[in-house]
Order: sequence, then structure tokens, then C-alpha cells
Amino acid sequence: MNTFATIEQVMKKLSTNSDGFTVIELLVVVLVLVAIGVVAVTNIRNLRAENRDTVGKTDINAVYYQLESFYEKNGYYPETVSPASLKGIDPESVKDYLGKSISVSGSLYSYKPGFCADAKCKSFELSAQLEKEAPYIKRSLNN
Repeated sequence: MNTFATIEQVMKKLSTNSDGFTVIELLVVVLVLVAIGVVAVTNIRNLRAENRDTVGKTDINAVYYQLESFYEKNGYYPETVSPASLKGIDPESVKDYLGKSISVSGSLYSYKPGFCADAKCKSFELSAQLEKEAPYIKRSLNN
């Protein structure tokens, strides 16, 4: 009977032990963890959008400087922008993060030549649609 008395005492002690967490405490911990997760996901999305905006500006600047270099050599701007028309440009610079080439329907990058005759243009406007900022626009030096 000593064994039963010991087991009964242990069971009684376990059932009256108040060292555990209450349901409310567990609920508060879960809610705090969910809130931290939501904040983390939101921040990650914002950082990714800002990074895509930075890449867009960098790409537009690369194309812009290639176009100005082209103008210095040839005295005009090309009617279209492509790796074939701008020798030495990184082919990825003329594609947005969706993989669409500049001025293609649905592309976030656009090239608008101005005052063209015989595929020789006197000016241009480059732009990138950004997620977190206003559109990024670069115009030719020779407007």
C-alpha cells in the first residue's frame, strides 16, 4: 500500500500544481509572435520593392549614359534601344525585373525618341515605373 499512497500523493501534487501557463498567457504569446511575423514580412516586402526601385534607376542610368555616348559618336540618338543599337551595354540593363525589354508592351521601362527622321533622333526620354517612388525620368542632354 505504500506504493499506492506514493502514486496518489504524486497525482494529487500534479493536479494541484500551478506552475504551468494559463490559456490567456499562451494566447498572448501566440499573438505577439504573429505580430512579429507580420511586421517582418511587411519589412521584407518593402525592402525588396526598394531594391527593385534601385535596380530600375541603375538600369535607366546605364542606358542613359550609353545613349549620350552614342550621340557623341554619331551625332544623333537611335530610334530604338537594344543591345544591338547600343554596343557595349549589358543586355540585362534594357530589361525590367519582370524580364521585359525596354518599350515592350507591359514593360516598366520606356524609351521615347523625339524629332526622328530616317531613324535618327534629336532627343529622347527614358523612364522607369517605380514601386515606392514617382516615375524615374531621364531626358537627353540635347533637347
